[in-house]
Amino acid sequence: MSETYTHKDLARLCGVSETTIKSYRRKFPTFIPVHTDGKPIRFKKEMGDVCLKIRECFEQGMSINETYKLLKGQFQEHRRKDAPKASAGAGTPAPGVSKEYLEKFFETAGQMMHGMAQLATAQARADKRLEKVEKALEALITAEDRSDEVYSALLEHLKGAPAESSKPRKVVNVRGREGTKTYTIEESAKPASEPESDPEPVREPVAPAQEPDPAPEQKPEAEDLPKPSETFMETPIVIRNEQGEFLGVPGRIALRGFIEAVVEQGKETGAILSNWERRDRSWAFVMKNAEGRTHELFFGGTKTPRGNLVVLFWRLDVDGEETAPEALQEFFRQVKDRLVG
Repeated sequence: MSETYTHKDLARLCGVSETTIKSYRRKFPTFIPVHTDGKPIRFKKEMGDVCLKIRECFEQGMSINETYKLLKGQFQEHRRKDAPKASAGAGTPAPGVSKEYLEKFFETAGQMMHGMAQLATAQARADKRLEKVEKALEALITAEDRSDEVYSALLEHLKGAPAESSKPRKVVNVRGREGTKTYTIEESAKPASEPESDPEPVREPVAPAQEPDPAPEQKPEAEDLPKPSETFMETPIVIRNEQGEFLGVPGRIALRGFIEAVVEQGKETGAILSNWERRDRSWAFVMKNAEGRTHELFFGGTKTPRGNLVVLFWRLDVDGEETAPEALQEFFRQVKDRLVG
C-alpha cells in the first residue's frame, strides 16, 4: 500500500463511509491535515490512527470537546502559521464563522438533543400509563363479573332467610274472670310526626284466630333480576369468524344497541318474554315466544389481538340445543343489517 491514504483508504481502515471521514476532517482539521493537494487528496499514514481514535471516542458517546482534548493529548496538531489559534476543545472555526456563532450553534444543538430525550421519556411514560389503563379496564370487567355472581348469591340467600320483626314489643297484664294473665303484643310503628292516639280499652283475651295461608311467592320485579353491568352493556360487540378474526358492527355498536335490535326483531316474530341469566362466566339473554320456543344468546368479555376490550357473541342456543357456527353468524348478520340498514 502507498505511504499515504485517500478518503477511501481511511474509510476502509476505520470501517466507516467516506462521508464520515470527511466529517472527521471538518470537526478536527488540525489533527487530519492534507498531505498533498492533488486529486485525489492524500493524507499521511499517521492520520489512520487519528481517525480510528475519533471513531472510538464517538462510539463511546464522547462529545466533540471531549474528543478534542483526548486527541490533543495523544497526537500533534498541525496549524498553519497564518491560522488563528482556537480555544481548547473548539477546533478551528471555518472561514467566516465566528467563535460566538459556533458556541451558539452547539448550545442550540444541545438544547435540541435534550428536548428529544425529554420527548422520548414522555412517550415511554405515556405508553406505561396506557398499559396501566388497559390492565385496569380488564380488572374492572373481571371484578364486575365477580360482583354479579356475589349479588346473585346474596339475593338467593335473602329470599330464603326469614326477616326479623323490627316492631317494638309491649308486655300487657289483662284481668279477666279467671284471674290476671300476661300477654306480649307487638305495637305498630307510627311516624314521629303523628300524635299518639289513646289506646283502646283492654278486653278479655280470646282465642287467636287461625293464621291465613301464606301468599303465593311473587315474581321478582324486572329491576331485581340479575343483569350485566353498565360497563359491560356499553362495550362494543363482536363475533369470531372461521378464521378466528374478530368482526364487529360498523360504528362499534355496543352490546346495549345490539340487544335492543334483537328485542325489536323478536317482537316482530311474537316474542313474549326476555331476560338476562348468569351462566358460569358468561351472560345469556333468553327470549321466549308464544309457542314456547326459546333463543339463548351467550356473551362474554374478551380482548382482541390489538388489546381492545370487547363483548364476544360466542354461542346461540335454540330450544336448549347449541346451533352451528353458521347459524350464529347468520343471526348476527341479520341483526347487523337491521342496525346499519
